[in-house]
Amino acid sequence: MSQHGSGAERLPWRPRDAAVSVMAGIAASVLVLASLGGELDPLQLFGLVVPAQSAATLAAVAVLSRRRTEWREALSASISGRDAWGLLVGAGLQLGLSLVAYWVVVVLFGGEAPTQEVVEAAADAVRPVERLLMVLGVVLLAPVSEELVFRGVLLGALRRTRTDRFAVVVSAAVFGGVHLLDPNALLAVPFLFVTGIVLGQSVIVTGRLGGAIAIHAGFNGVTVLALLAA
Repeated sequence: MSQHGSGAERLPWRPRDAAVSVMAGIAASVLVLASLGGELDPLQLFGLVVPAQSAATLAAVAVLSRRRTEWREALSASISGRDAWGLLVGAGLQLGLSLVAYWVVVVLFGGEAPTQEVVEAAADAVRPVERLLMVLGVVLLAPVSEELVFRGVLLGALRRTRTDRFAVVVSAAVFGGVHLLDPNALLAVPFLFVTGIVLGQSVIVTGRLGGAIAIHAGFNGVTVLALLAA
């Protein structure tokens, strides 16, 4: 039996640890939103809300890690330059899914479909500092914090007691479902589920979280580049 430095028993990572981490991030973002009040501008969203959510999520994982098995090994938490391939995979995945989404919007919704709040805010980011914060938040902070929770904590915990296939599917479903905190994300959820499958499978195949983080960053990066170009 492994022991914590103070003699306390180390416990395995559990699915509810992912839930706690996600809720910590949501609570932090709600507190920041409440303190700001009114309608958010891009500077507030990407300079305060997104960093607060990511930081709180990562802080929750860090606190939990004090009583859990060694987090780097248990969560497959390693990343290196060789994971750069994931950027290309993520970019290609985003482009492919965007074509399908475009067809769905045009054919099923007549060209009219709700837009996620974060995408609307990103489209309004025109000042250099707003654009820099958007890139940091969407391409760096979000992929790291979300992958650590969904493909690190949740996927890893599910693999301990279930099959890899079950773990990948459930973690992908939860990943997509969490985005429904923004009701306008309903149309995006099926595509996020597919993305979650790819991200989870990359961890299964490589045994590391680095590839999934890179895929996620490449996926988000295409959207950011499109918004910056527009």
